[in-house]
Amino acid sequence: MVRFVDSREREKEILNLVIESYIDESKPISSSYLCQKYNLSCSSATIRNVMVSLERQGFLSHVHTSSGRVPTKDGFKCYVRSLTEEDYIKDYAVDIVAYLQRISEAGQVVNNMLDILAQMSGYTSMVAISGKDTKIFFKGTRFMLEQPEFEDIKMLKALFFAFETKMDEFQEVLFRYLDDGVNILIGDDIGVEEISECSLVVSGLRREPVTCAFGLLGPVRMNYVRAASCLNAVNGQFNELIAELVV
Repeated sequence: MVRFVDSREREKEILNLVIESYIDESKPISSSYLCQKYNLSCSSATIRNVMVSLERQGFLSHVHTSSGRVPTKDGFKCYVRSLTEEDYIKDYAVDIVAYLQRISEAGQVVNNMLDILAQMSGYTSMVAISGKDTKIFFKGTRFMLEQPEFEDIKMLKALFFAFETKMDEFQEVLFRYLDDGVNILIGDDIGVEEISECSLVVSGLRREPVTCAFGLLGPVRMNYVRAASCLNAVNGQFNELIAELVV
């Protein structure tokens, strides 16, 4: 049974539970759903009151006449701020490590890395490399079609317009947020208007004479822990293989 210490902690935990449930279910989340799924120590009415408070603070939104609520972009931003480096170390990321360790030719690295990142995360993978030349590659746009958000044809058109015309901007964003950790950009924070309803998770490395930035692009309702875990595994253990390709 999940128990809460005080009202502030309860709000934080309920927000996290709503977001994690919404990531899994892709539908409005109700107080009764949370009580049943997580065996919460307080009543459905109490949880409903907490959700109303979170809505007033701008972290949740009431969808039409549904009794459930969905997270707002501010809610997602609050959620990702609570994530720690330990959250990015997950068992499924090990599969990426094992696969890439079997790659023997440097020329296979980028192509295979992008494929694996896309397949394991379920999102579009990107890599921007600056060495002798500066290049950006991406794969896995097909996974966007599996996300219910992109049943909206306007969003889908905007997304593919960005892929066709905004690669320079994508490259700038990837390099701008490159550091030793993981950066999560939600909505307008990305800085590319056409994908303001998406999120971008960025990580990378600097190893002279190479700078390499990895990214995973998905809907705001993306599994940030999974995406960050995949990037963390690649970024942390395979910089020598990536550098070998462009040196």
